Amino acid sequence: MIPLEVLGVSQADRSGFPFVLLRNETRVLPILVGPHEASSIQIVLMGETPPRPLTHDLICNLLAGLRGQLQSVNIYKLENDIFYAHLNIEQHSSNGQVEQVLRVDSRPSDGIAIAVRMQVPIYAAEEVMDVAAQDASILSAAEEEEEDFGEEDIDEPEAGF
Repeated sequence: MIPLEVLGVSQADRSGFPFVLLRNETRVLPILVGPHEASSIQIVLMGETPPRPLTHDLICNLLAGLRGQLQSVNIYKLENDIFYAHLNIEQHSSNGQVEQVLRVDSRPSDGIAIAVRMQVPIYAAEEVMDVAAQDASILSAAEEEEEDFGEEDIDEPEAGF
């Protein structure tokens, strides 16, 4: 498994779909996510705390209440353009001994939102990176494109709106 760093959340082109960008050295892995998951990840990355717990905060609270400790999130498969992940959780007894190790199925977006809250590693299988990762040079190209994007284009509504 390859360790990944969460770089941030962004919008994909003009399609409006958010994605989370994960990096390992010279490769980046973009994963499309839902708007709620994107917001949940972004809140943590910006160091903000919502006034009430979000769903991912609730999951973290449940884990703690059940003496579960998230060890990592693994993005283990990409099939038909869908990423698959699981949470690796250790459940401890009241005296701190590991009682069981759990592998819980998760959407990558939810796993990432929980991982950033609990500050645990995120990994991807080599096969996933081989198929879906891109060269990190796309980051500087995207930044240049943003700088070249004129302000008048930002306020223009798209056809049909």
